[in-house]
Amino acid sequence: MGWHFPDNFLTVPLLTHVHGDRAFFKDGESKRVDAIILCTGYNHHFPFMEEQLDLKTANRLWPDMLHKGIFLGNNPKCMYIGMQDQWFTFNMFDA
Repeated sequence: MGWHFPDNFLTVPLLTHVHGDRAFFKDGESKRVDAIILCTGYNHHFPFMEEQLDLKTANRLWPDMLHKGIFLGNNPKCMYIGMQDQWFTFNMFDA
């Protein structure tokens, strides 16, 4: 994907299944693993937005600058759709 992770990180194809301490991938390869970490967080970053419209929050569950999780408090004409974490629906879509 082009991200620059530390040297001990490895980007692999889609995980198909795990058996014991081996992870198997879509391309037929497998690797011994100690742990699988599910990363679900997002970094809100909107460099194209004007400064006064940019969402700045450390709260991923419910951004406190957004009224009802959507409307920017200082400009209710600006809406951020889907910025709050999908807390209750996450398990519905976990494969």
